Amino acid sequence: MKNYLFILFILLYIPCLSQDKITLSHASQHEDFIEIGIEINKPTGKFDLIDLDTMIVTDDKKNMLKESKEYPLNYNYNNGTNKIKHFYVPDKKFKTIDITGILNYFTPSAANNSYFNLGPLKNIVRNTNLIDKKITEKNPLLYFSILDSTAINKTFPDFKYRLDDDKDYTKIDFESFDIMYAYRYNNKQKLVYFINDNMDPGYNTLTLRDKSTGIIYKLVKLKRDMSSSEKDQTNVELIIENEQSIRRIPFELKNIIVKVNKN
Repeated sequence: MKNYLFILFILLYIPCLSQDKITLSHASQHEDFIEIGIEINKPTGKFDLIDLDTMIVTDDKKNMLKESKEYPLNYNYNNGTNKIKHFYVPDKKFKTIDITGILNYFTPSAANNSYFNLGPLKNIVRNTNLIDKKITEKNPLLYFSILDSTAINKTFPDFKYRLDDDKDYTKIDFESFDIMYAYRYNNKQKLVYFINDNMDPGYNTLTLRDKSTGIIYKLVKLKRDMSSSEKDQTNVELIIENEQSIRRIPFELKNIIVKVNKN
């Protein structure tokens, strides 16, 4: 009986290990940075999000590579299976690298106060912070709001832009966008939004940043010829990081050869 229970435990334990298995996606050296990608075997959905808590890269002589943030990367949770960081190319040559770190596995839920379905756009109050006050009391910097044109004009009263270099500067044509929203988070606590199940919805996005508050404003075209009723039914979901929802997975990858990109 004991042997049977032990075998059953192993059979149950191995799939758990395989689900959390973190492997190297790629390690490549470009002209002025080294790109490291890791991959985890997991579902790709809004309730299975990942982010890098830490990643430390050392060469075969135990020299630590310095992280580079010169190129735009998404330093937030995503629902894919890969996370990437860039590092400066060291002055001294190296043979291999070791990679250690911690991956945050975020499984939001309404029960642990990290998932909020705000519902269809037509029912959402405009120009107000939609994050639960119980959360902002502990972290007042968190912000998410659905906007209308009055909020944009108030924050950026003299803003003009042009779509192409050969066109004149013009004010924002608000009718050309289907949804407008604003957000802010910090390292203490991150947030993610889904709009019609999409983390990065639409196209022809106009992104503005208020330097005085650090709030990011986004104006987005979701779909060509989107009707008013479709806009009204656009669903908005908000996911806010908390300790109850996060599992931290340590990983270690040894003796990695970095492929030199000659392009």
